[in-house]
Order: sequence, then C-alpha cells, then structure tokens
Amino acid sequence: MRVDLFRERMMGYTSVRGGMYRHPRTGRKTMKVKVTVELENTDGTPAVEKTTIDVDVPDFEEFTGPDRFGVVFDQYEQKVLEARNEAIKVATEKYLSELAKKKHSQRQIEEK
Repeated sequence: MRVDLFRERMMGYTSVRGGMYRHPRTGRKTMKVKVTVELENTDGTPAVEKTTIDVDVPDFEEFTGPDRFGVVFDQYEQKVLEARNEAIKVATEKYLSELAKKKHSQRQIEEK
C-alpha cells in the first residue's frame, strides 16, 4: 500500500476523487477521461458546437506493481489517443459542415 501511495504522488496523483465508477461489463472500477474540442472565432464566440468524447480508462488501482505499469499505462494511453483522434475527427466534420453552409449561402447572395 505504501508503495502505491508513493507511486501516485510521484505521478502527480494525490487523491482519487470523483470520476470513478464500476464498469458495467467488467465490474472493475474505471475512470473517465473527457476530451473536448472547441473551435472559436477570434472574438471568442463558438464557431461550431463543442465536441466532447468520453472514454473509460483504468483507475489507479489497476497499477498493482512495477510489472503491470507498462501494460496498464499502454491501455490508458491507447484509449486517450483514440478519444483525442475521434474528437478531432468529429470537430473537423462540424467545421467543414459549417464551412459548406456559409459558402452555399454566400453563393446564393452573390447570385441575387
């Protein structure tokens, strides 16, 4: 237990507050990471709707020892990278959709 607390402090974790729940399929405790992408105009107003992707990641208790650190951290990293990529993909689709709408309305105005 003492080693786990030491490792958590070295990694910057001081406590495990909120965000933890039991995963419905596995029954194991997990945490959530939320990746949010916001595209803003220069004046700070939203250009498109905010995109948020939630992903379950292993909780601190999954790091049971030095031999498991690499495996568990790899699971964490893969899930976070997938969430980041999905958030960027969805935000880009929203950006391009909004761009198409604006270009279409500009063409209609020019034709009149």
